[in-house]
Amino acid sequence: MRHSRPLRAYSMTHNDPHEEALCFTSGGKKLIGITHFPDASTHPENATIGVIIVVGGPQYRIGAHRQYVHMARFLASHGIPVFRFDYQGIGDSEGQYPGFEHVSADIYAAIDKFQQQLPTLHNIALWGLCEGASALLLGGAEHPAVSHIVLANSWVRTEESHAKAMVKHYYFAKFKDPAFWRKLLSLKIDIPKALASASNSLLGMFKSPNPDNSGSPFPQRMLQGLKDFKGHVLLLHSGNDLTAREFEDLITSDSDWKDVLSHTKLKRAFINDSDHTFSSEQWRTEAASATLDFLQISALSKK
Repeated sequence: MRHSRPLRAYSMTHNDPHEEALCFTSGGKKLIGITHFPDASTHPENATIGVIIVVGGPQYRIGAHRQYVHMARFLASHGIPVFRFDYQGIGDSEGQYPGFEHVSADIYAAIDKFQQQLPTLHNIALWGLCEGASALLLGGAEHPAVSHIVLANSWVRTEESHAKAMVKHYYFAKFKDPAFWRKLLSLKIDIPKALASASNSLLGMFKSPNPDNSGSPFPQRMLQGLKDFKGHVLLLHSGNDLTAREFEDLITSDSDWKDVLSHTKLKRAFINDSDHTFSSEQWRTEAASATLDFLQISALSKK
């Protein structure tokens, strides 16, 4: 593991936005984080809200296409401090990665460290993509300082939901695509393989999700986490992403999800053509701008 220099207390001698690495502990393991401080003219030592980026899956603090770096620098340039970090067992952090359903302790440790750096941060916004978004509803947002959550392309995949999404959003689209029929008629498609894949998806639509040791499938526990969260919520959706389609199908078809979303301090933002990780400059700028707007607008309302 690379050694990082200890974090200095924030000083007004830093006139420009800057970043500093640090170590902190969770469960006796050393974790690595990066703090993005806004420039001194915005008086970050008086900031009352900061953002912590919670990564999805076995990703580390930089993210695909340096996405999390770009997001953090964008928000810091608009006066919002940001903290990025690696879970246990990910990137430069010690330990073993426990899986996205069991990272709440690491998230809490990151929140505590961030507030230690900037004691005026009474409100913390957690920004999560994919499994990172799911982790927020599986306990990560239960820390008392968390006032805002951003759920980007939340992961709710079960065998049943994936099969339904494949049939609805993939195969139906293929059937309407003239290029598909040209390939089919010219025998450029492996027909037995395609039929086997389609039949597996159709059969998977009728399978029930498997519960974990808690007795409930994780999407049901996410629903309960959203019910329990009393802060502000932004749902961020990519337009060209099967994971996002699965989540949208769930929240628009399930009465319990529809009910809780109707009673939540909720905003939604759509990045129409974006893929799962907002991989282009335009898409990541739209995602970052939607996040900034959400934080600024919700700050004007009572929490």
